[in-house]
Amino acid sequence: MMNNVMMIGHLGGDPEVKYFESGACTSRMLVYLNERYTKDGERRENTHRVPVEVWGKTAEYVANYLKQGSHVAIMGSLTEARWTDQATGENRSRLMVKALRVDNLTPKADGQANDDNDGYEDEEF
Repeated sequence: MMNNVMMIGHLGGDPEVKYFESGACTSRMLVYLNERYTKDGERRENTHRVPVEVWGKTAEYVANYLKQGSHVAIMGSLTEARWTDQATGENRSRLMVKALRVDNLTPKADGQANDDNDGYEDEEF
């Protein structure tokens, strides 16, 4: 079976970055996807909030170059996070995207140096 996700949206907030003692890096962010449509002659819009997690060099790229409002393209796979709620003891789960490639689609300001912030792809993709 194929498990591929490709989406374009905007970051709903600054990425949350975490470094581990081992030197590994992870970053989590919410990507907002806008769906526009017409119903009964009226234009409407829904915003979907998709949690995204990245690891390694891609997470470092996200930490250095992306911020709230950044326009991004994400390629990765859908995964399910599972845990037990410590307060209630209930099993919980949520779907999220494990990103393997992140591209910054935000236009550069005039005169801005090119910091090689056009995108990053993990070797495993």
